[in-house]
Amino acid sequence: MKIAFPVKENNGLESIIDEHFGVAENFLIVDLETRKFELKENQKLSTEASKCKTGVFNKKDRVDAVVTRCMGDGSQRNLMSSNIKVYQARKNTILENLELFENDKLNLFHMFDFCQIKKNKKEGGCGH
Repeated sequence: MKIAFPVKENNGLESIIDEHFGVAENFLIVDLETRKFELKENQKLSTEASKCKTGVFNKKDRVDAVVTRCMGDGSQRNLMSSNIKVYQARKNTILENLELFENDKLNLFHMFDFCQIKKNKKEGGCGH
């Protein structure tokens, strides 16, 4: 199983999860069995024309799940249509969230967890 995490910097499994999925510069894709990982640039940010697209993973990436703090409804719908599960991050680093995932302690995103529902950080949203 492969899990993708939005990150700003590649610090391996100690990478801090980016605050928002859609505008993360990169994704660290971790193979759960081997703990090997690869860094993938967010293709949505590569050109101005690609910013409105919601697809960030190709079939060859073989991503089964995403762990993130915040995500818009377009991205979640796109991932769900590709049978990619979306989990809510509970800790700061990839390693901490991997451990929670393996112990079945991460919850799936609910439709009310989208950023648009809570627009500002005081309400628990990501502020946009």
